[in-house]
Order: sequence, then structure tokens, then C-alpha cells
Amino acid sequence: MKRNRVHFYCILIAFLLILTPLHSEAKVKAPKKECHAYVVMDAGSGQVLFGQDEDKMIYPASTAKVMTAIVCVENGNMNKKVKTQYDVVYGTTLGTYCLGIGANVTYTCKDLLAMSLISSAADATDSLAVAVFGSKEACVEAMNKKCQELGLVGTHFDNPVGSDIGAGFNETYATATEMAKIVRYAMTKPIIRDLVRRSSYSVKDIQANTTNRFIRGTAYYDSSKYKVIGTKSGTTNAAGHVYIATAMDKEGHEVICAFFGNVSTESTFASIRRLFDYTFAQYKKGKLTLTPSNYDVRCADDFGDLYSKYALLNCYPGDSDGLFHPNFGITRSELAKMVRGVDNLSGNLALKQFVLGNKKGKVKSSDLAKMVQALYPSHMSKENVDAILEGCSHTEFLTEEEREAFAIYIQNNLAPNEFCKNACQVITRKQAVYFADHLKEYQNIYASTNYMPAAVGLTSEQAGDMMMPANIPTLNEVWLSKMDAYHAQKEEERAQRAAKKAEEEAAKAAAEAATAEEVTATEATTEAAPAK
Repeated sequence: MKRNRVHFYCILIAFLLILTPLHSEAKVKAPKKECHAYVVMDAGSGQVLFGQDEDKMIYPASTAKVMTAIVCVENGNMNKKVKTQYDVVYGTTLGTYCLGIGANVTYTCKDLLAMSLISSAADATDSLAVAVFGSKEACVEAMNKKCQELGLVGTHFDNPVGSDIGAGFNETYATATEMAKIVRYAMTKPIIRDLVRRSSYSVKDIQANTTNRFIRGTAYYDSSKYKVIGTKSGTTNAAGHVYIATAMDKEGHEVICAFFGNVSTESTFASIRRLFDYTFAQYKKGKLTLTPSNYDVRCADDFGDLYSKYALLNCYPGDSDGLFHPNFGITRSELAKMVRGVDNLSGNLALKQFVLGNKKGKVKSSDLAKMVQALYPSHMSKENVDAILEGCSHTEFLTEEEREAFAIYIQNNLAPNEFCKNACQVITRKQAVYFADHLKEYQNIYASTNYMPAAVGLTSEQAGDMMMPANIPTLNEVWLSKMDAYHAQKEEERAQRAAKKAEEEAAKAAAEAATAEEVTATEATTEAAPAK
């Protein structure tokens, strides 16, 4: 009877997990706005929270300068001194805003970057592009290459300043979603993040004042709820009144609103304020999820892909300054939250015991081993324990049970790196993410030969000698299937956008070809007609 009851509970739990969505966030209604398009994005995870025509083709105007800033920062030395060139300074697109930086004047690349981002100066932007890449064309090539790296299929540039079809530049276009992604990436660059939050920048006899009305104080918002920390504005006849704003609340949640207005600049800023108010209010009500900003790691070359793998689970620690602080020692409560999310161990009794009484205590490598042993009990002979621990340090302070747990931890490649073979090594937040990822793999191995009572919240005594039925998926399999389904859906959406873009380009090319044929036919008819 006892065994049947446990079987029933396990089947019930597995069934409920299958029915539970991966991201249990309630959908919120997207407010209707008078605009070309808009999108609101959670910067921490990159998830679109809601929007309107967010994947429709729009024109970015001077928000294109954000991508120019990205490629220049990544490929140039911002402390390098450069002398401006006459043909570049006075060769910018007619109608663009210029600060009058002058020709043959020496600035640093940072000066030019500041004037470009803060006051949207086209002469500074073009000068920066030439200073870093040698020509505007080479800069544009780098901008489009970066779009490909970021997986943007609906965005393209043909000039560094954001001029569009109104000025004869037909190949600069984007979508609201993809411009928000560009800003999300740009806001991981400390120099860009610092400049876009400034109200002004002075160099030589030039005063660059921000175009951000929130920072300038001419557009109201309730700073007790959140703070606007950038990013970039833009205006052309085709684009309308554009602003991509970034705001952060006191808990370190960062939200991006890319708004492409078709009414007025005043209307654009008022709409963005209302959208921010709505977003943070819905978060407070528990109707949507915001993840920590963690801008120092979310797009990092060495860590960003793994970090993004689990970002939607809202399981990472974060601080009010928006930083992840990857080298901070992780606490027991932070680690438990991460493992509950990444390894699908919500409500686990062993994790509760691990945290109990010492929530803020730092976690050592030996603590990880003991936690794994509590989650997934296993045994090893003393001879094997001694052999494995020969390559480890500070194990002499461990009890026999702790030595066995540490040997199992090492043998199963759960140590985030070689340093963690030191039993006294304090685990950093970054190392903890690697550990949680490795633990997920270990779950599969353990589940193939064990019934995993701890994973379903049962003690060994409650589970008895029950084995998990072969036809019931393990909790980790359920989790993986949901993650695979989510990423497959995103890939399908990207493929659909790419196909739509290709179809539009083909239709455009066909129309141009038809027009050309009509012109040729008309010319031929005219030439063949007898002279009068």
C-alpha cells in the first residue's frame, strides 16, 4: 500500500509539471498607442514583455548611432586622439543635426562618442566612424556584421548617422524589437552606459546637451518608482519622433522601451512614461516578471551564452546597482534559488535544509558536495575516495562522510573548475552558474539508475525502495522538453521574419524590374515613332 501511494504521488507530480508552463508569468495587455510601433523589453532576460507592431519595419533615425557606438567602442581606442577631417565634418547628410565641431581640430574618440550619443551630432558621429574604421563605408560594414552576430534579420544600415529614405538612404531600416535588442547590448558597455545618462558634455568650446527630455528635466516621470538612465533619441520625416529609453527600479530591474511615435516629441515621451509606469506597476502586482539587470554579464563574451540559457527562469542573484558581480561569493539562499530554477528543484526539502539557519553564509566547494549528496544520495568505497582526493586540497579537515561526498562531487565533474578541487574554496556567483548547469547533466545520469526521491520532495524513508516507473518522464526531462520547445518557437519566429523580409525584398525587386521594363518599352516606342 505504501509503495502504491508513493507511485501515485510521483505520477501526479510529473503530470502536473508537464502541464506547468516553463515561464509561469501571466500575460499583460499591451496598451494601445498612437505610433508607428513600440516594444517594452526586460533587459535582464531580453524577453519582450509586450508591444504594438513590434516586428513591423520602421526607420530608426538617429537611434542608429547606438550601433555606430557599439562597433566603434569594440574596435577602437576611445582614448585615442584624432584630428577631424574637412570633408568628413562638412560632408554629413544634409538636414542632420551638427554641433559644428570644426575641421582639423583634435579630439579623443571618447569626445566624439559623447557628442554623438548625448546631443546626436552627425559631424561627431561620422568623424568617429572614420577615426576608428578609416571610412564611413567600413563602419557601416561593421554595423551590419554586428547585426548578423546578434541574430538581427530585420535590421540594416547604410550610413552611420541614421539617415533614411527621406535623404536617399534606402537601406537603413529596423524593427522596434531589434532596436531594443541593440540598446540592450549597448547598455552592457560601461562607457556607453555612462555617457547616455549624462545631461551634458563639454570639450574645448563645445557644449553637448542631451536630447533626453527625461534626464534634461523637461519631461516628467515619478523618480520614486524608477529612474531613466538613457538611451537615445532620433527624428526624421520617415521615422517620426523616436526615443529608446532605459529605466531601472530600486531593485535593479532594467526595462527598455523603444517607441517610434507619429504624433510629436512631447507625445513620444509622455507615452514612454505611461508605458514605464504600467510595466513597473504590473510587476509590483505580480502580473509580469522582471529579471535582475546583471548588465556586466548578460552579453559577456566568455559567459553570456550560458547566462542567457537560464535567464528567463529568474533564478539569478542581482543587486540594486544592476550588476551581477560574478566574482562575489554566492550565499546559500542565492545558490538555492539558482538550483531550484536551473535544476527544477522547487520545494525541495534538502535545499530548504541547506539554507536553513545560514541564508547569507558563503558557500564553499565542500558545501556543494554535501548539498549534492543530500539531493542525490550515493556511495563510494574508501579506496576510491582516497584515490580521487589525492588531486584535491584541504580535504584533511573533512569528516569521512564529507570526504565521500567530496569525492563523488569531483568524480562526476560537478566542480566548476580546477580551483574548486580545494574543499575550502568559496564559490563565486559565476562558478555557481557553471555548477548548476553541470548538476542538470548529473541529474540525467542519476535518474537513469535511481528514483530521485529528493527531487520530488520525498525523504528516503517516505520513498522506501520504490523505483520511478520507466514510462514517467524525470523532472529534468520535463524541464528540458519545455526549454527545447521555447527555443524552437523562437527559432521559428526568427525564420518567419527572415522569410517575410526575403519575400518583401523579392516583391520590391520585381516591382523595380517591372518599372524598368515599362521605361525601356516607352523609350523604345518613342524612338520608333516617326518624327513630326
